[in-house]
Amino acid sequence: MMKSVLPIFTLFMASFTVVTAQADHHGVHHHGPSGGVLVSLEGASRDVELVVRDGQVVTARLLDEEQKPLKSSVEFLTLTFTEPDGEKEDYKIEATDENGERIFQRNSAHVVHHIVRDPIVVSLQENGETYSSKEFSFPHGPHGGELVFLGKDSLIAEFCVDGDVVAIHILNGQKRSTEVKAEEITLTFTEPDGEVEDYQIPMHKNSGKGTTFQQEDDHIVKHIKRDPIIVTLVEQGVSHSSDTFRYQK
Repeated sequence: MMKSVLPIFTLFMASFTVVTAQADHHGVHHHGPSGGVLVSLEGASRDVELVVRDGQVVTARLLDEEQKPLKSSVEFLTLTFTEPDGEKEDYKIEATDENGERIFQRNSAHVVHHIVRDPIVVSLQENGETYSSKEFSFPHGPHGGELVFLGKDSLIAEFCVDGDVVAIHILNGQKRSTEVKAEEITLTFTEPDGEVEDYQIPMHKNSGKGTTFQQEDDHIVKHIKRDPIIVTLVEQGVSHSSDTFRYQK
C-alpha cells in the first residue's frame, strides 16, 4: 500500500455525488437488512427488499413491518421498467424456498441492467389482489455498491465494501462495467483532525467485464466509513476526479 500526505488544501463539501435517476422515491428506504433497497407496497403491511449482486443476480425478499422475513404463498414478483424511450417492460421473478424462507431470485445481467438504469415499479398478486410500489430509481450499482461520478466524462466508480475488502468497479454512463487503462485508483480522505491522506487501490482485474480495483485493508475501510472521500482515476495522463462525498452504507 502506498501512502502519501498531500499538500494541505481546502476541501469543499459539495453535494454528494451518489448517482440516481429522476423518479419518485416515495416509499423507498435504502437500507434493508441484507443491504438492499426496501420498497413499500401500497395497501399492504409488507415491504420488498431488492438486492443486486455481481452484476447479474437479483434477489427479492418479502419482509414484515419489523423487517423480518414474511411467509407467503406468492409465486412471483413483477418488476415493471420504464425504458429511456418510454416503453414499459415487465419481468417476473419466481419464488423459491431457501432455508425455510421464500425468496425471489433471478440470474440475469439483462434484468440487473434494467434495475440500475430504469425507473421501477414492484408488484405482486395475492388472494386476487395486486399490490404495487410507487415508481422509484434503484440507488445502487450492478454489484450492489454506491455510485459516484468521476468528473464529467461519463465514468462512474461503484464502491463495494465487504468486511475488510474494498472493491471499486468502473462503469460507463449506462451503468455497465467498462475497461479503463489504469493500474490503480486513488482515494483521498480528510481525517477528523483535517489531515489529508491518499491511498492507492491496485487494479484487481481488467477483462471484457470491465475493470475492478480491489484491496483488503481494514485501515482503508475505516477511512471509507468515517471520512469524506475524493476518488481520482488517471487514465493515459487524463485525470478523472469525483466531488467530495461520504460513503453511505
